[in-house]
Amino acid sequence: GYSGWYVLSSSFMVVRAEAMLSRGFSDPGIPVVCRRGRLVFQSASGRAIPFRLEEATEDVGPKGCKKSHSAVGRGFREEQNGRGAPPEREASICNFLDCCKAQRSDNTSGVLRHNSYAGGVDQPVWLQSDEHLHPKFCGYRLQEPGKMPSLDRFPPEELGSNVPSHWEYLLPGRCESERLKCRELRERVRHVEGAKDMVTMLRFLRARRGRLDDAAKMYEEAMRWRRQTGYELGFRMNTRNDWLHRKVDSCWPPTAMLGKDLDGDPVYWNRMGLGSMDFLEQVPTEFLIQHEVYTITRIMQALEEASRLSSRPVMYFTVVTDLGEMSLRNFNIKGIMKYKVCVRILEDHFPEIVKRIIAIRVPRIAYTLWNIASHFFDEGTRNKIQIADPQNTLTVLSQFMDPKWIPEALGGSHRIGESGWCEPCIPSPTGPPSEETMCALKSTYGDN
Repeated sequence: GYSGWYVLSSSFMVVRAEAMLSRGFSDPGIPVVCRRGRLVFQSASGRAIPFRLEEATEDVGPKGCKKSHSAVGRGFREEQNGRGAPPEREASICNFLDCCKAQRSDNTSGVLRHNSYAGGVDQPVWLQSDEHLHPKFCGYRLQEPGKMPSLDRFPPEELGSNVPSHWEYLLPGRCESERLKCRELRERVRHVEGAKDMVTMLRFLRARRGRLDDAAKMYEEAMRWRRQTGYELGFRMNTRNDWLHRKVDSCWPPTAMLGKDLDGDPVYWNRMGLGSMDFLEQVPTEFLIQHEVYTITRIMQALEEASRLSSRPVMYFTVVTDLGEMSLRNFNIKGIMKYKVCVRILEDHFPEIVKRIIAIRVPRIAYTLWNIASHFFDEGTRNKIQIADPQNTLTVLSQFMDPKWIPEALGGSHRIGESGWCEPCIPSPTGPPSEETMCALKSTYGDN
């Protein structure tokens, strides 16, 4: 009965190697997964093949394995769109094992079959080794869409330590007067410990609209804060444990760097409509502060890697903020006020990394929330925001990026595996992290 199964969680089962070997499989590591009643097979080509169990029962097997007494599973596509579409292929468990004799693709299968969202199994590839990052930070590495990027960590190096001196002549939107001001700013803050490359100088100069005194003051305060907390340097040099941060990556923030805009700069996708304000309310504030620095640090490292790949300074990225799933559940005052903490860390200590922000699929409730949240941002950031007509999402996005980098779910042609949202590169969380993760956060950082 149950000898071929073991349970990873109450909603996630994997066929054991013995069952596959008995069916003639040459590779016992082929992933055959049942997630919330839906079974998915990862083929050698990277495609997720769904099937349906014709019959299921509800007895209790070893370690609490339950049967269900009803037909379950409507395929992987339903997991993505929630519409309950008919399965592309149906088969019994035995027929499925007989007809899908293919070896797994070692470079993708472990990533594509992950489920690190609420109540799921928190052991995707990026949690199996400290050498890996969540794919949300690695998308610029792709030369062409449709694949999974390398998840190797960024090299441990301090900010500004690897910026060629001649890049001051390649800075975006550069002019001679601005370049001279950057040199003067560097001279003014020479006594302050911190990076003084021209890219960093330009960020602070532009954040204060070219006012040297204000830029020098901002730089000094930001570098003092970074030095006193030690968070940025610890995450950069991999001396600070980021295990819990990687556990939370798939849920918060629901963002990802994936693809390029028409200038060759990264595109940063933000599915804010799926962001859990309940998570922000419950998560310890100290962890949230550290997680924001962790996220910004990984983004900065991705920009530095993009600069090396492009042989030019890549200072900015285009943000696409999708608010399509936003509803009254996002109207959580405590959560919103904690979100302000995240915003101010970015604005005060890590300025000028955003080129433009395009808000898409904006519901009416979003305008109410924006009336509150807009005051969290500096004026310069607010001026970079534009709202796309919901009827022309693809048209607006295509003005700034090739449609091949736009997710299929938004009208473009980019998909990864069976996901029109390019999961897991772009997280699509269904709720806060697992209860186990939340308990670990509270035991480590306190309640609030």
